[in-house]
Amino acid sequence: MEEITKSLLFALLLIVIIFAFGVVAYHNLEGWGWVDCIYFMSSTVTTVGYGDIVPTTDEAKLFTVFFMWTGISIGFYLIYTISKYREEKIDHRLLPFIAHVMGGKKGKATSKRGPYSPGEFDEMPMDLRQMINPARPSERRKTKQVGRLPPPIHHKVHKPKRKYKK
Repeated sequence: MEEITKSLLFALLLIVIIFAFGVVAYHNLEGWGWVDCIYFMSSTVTTVGYGDIVPTTDEAKLFTVFFMWTGISIGFYLIYTISKYREEKIDHRLLPFIAHVMGGKKGKATSKRGPYSPGEFDEMPMDLRQMINPARPSERRKTKQVGRLPPPIHHKVHKPKRKYKK
């Protein structure tokens, strides 16, 4: 199994564990129903927080603080992992097809993966690549010198002339 697939399964397992732990904890601490616990957990992890269900006991409030930090962090990790999985597993199959449809290389290349070879993506114009996947840095951004500030702009300060002498 590849590393990115392992990371995705690990992130999914973490979110399931935190949800199961949180649902049981809120059910015992607050006495809420199972559906209310799942609803509160979902609105907290997704940072929506409607506010219609709130913890009332001190123990549940402290647990909520712990859960917010861990649950939101794991949620963001899951989103990041899904994004990386999509980029590594899906884009190399999808982008050559889009390049072909939008006027890229004519004809069909033969490869083991299907009618479009992974090399066709390299022949796609950079602007088209950037439009399809805006998260991928463009060549212009890569070649700019990072950390260097532009030269300062010196403006002449206009001082009004005094009409009256002292």
